[in-house]
Amino acid sequence: MPAKTKKKASKRKVSKTASKEAPEKAPQKASQPPSGGLFGGHRKRTIGTFSFFGSLLSFATQLPTIFKIWQKHEIEAGFREELMLAVSKLNDCKYCAWGHHEWAHAVGISEEELDHIEHGDPEGIERAKWVAMSYVVALVSSDFTDVPSELKQEMQANYSEHEINEIELVAKIMDIANRGANTWDAMLSRLHGNPAQGSHVMDELVLSGVFWIVVPVSILILSRQSERSYGELLRDLLDYVEHAEEEEAATGQGAGA
Repeated sequence: MPAKTKKKASKRKVSKTASKEAPEKAPQKASQPPSGGLFGGHRKRTIGTFSFFGSLLSFATQLPTIFKIWQKHEIEAGFREELMLAVSKLNDCKYCAWGHHEWAHAVGISEEELDHIEHGDPEGIERAKWVAMSYVVALVSSDFTDVPSELKQEMQANYSEHEINEIELVAKIMDIANRGANTWDAMLSRLHGNPAQGSHVMDELVLSGVFWIVVPVSILILSRQSERSYGELLRDLLDYVEHAEEEEAATGQGAGA
């Protein structure tokens, strides 16, 4: 797996550039994401209650592998977080994008490298890492059905079959988490009088509840990992979300658009 990059302190702002091309193009928000709810005048992938919990159940058979990835670090932590950041940017999930940026930085990835990822610039990023990020973006963009053959070949040239399977699992987990958080955004959109097409109020209620259980716990874990206070991280998240919503409103894509 790619080596860890030294940590570098820096401030950041919301970036929303996007492409689903790979590997030379940016692993960011796709202009035509896969099937899912539409809301706020902007395509964002949401998820229904049964699909969400069904996906969680399907991960139960993968628990030994999940343990190896997250606890045994079979995928180096910084690299794992960069993969999750790439998927979060693709799905335009501002909460997850913030969290995995912060987590990647906490485990040693420089702000400079993260900024390159968020702006779709491969400069200074290991080719193998960029290929993997492009691969997970292609997978999510195709709803895990297919990726370009040349990208598959380059993945096979850089990673073993076992590593590719683990990278795919990370992408699947992040995709479900993104869609769950986006369903909370769909609820906000509904409250602003603009309900999401293809999204149902009961799903939004259930997934909003999940969101508000997961987010405080995630911030607490990140606080311990990053050695930053809970309050500081919460303020940072709120600031990031505020900037993201300002950008969405400016382009007619926000919850209240």
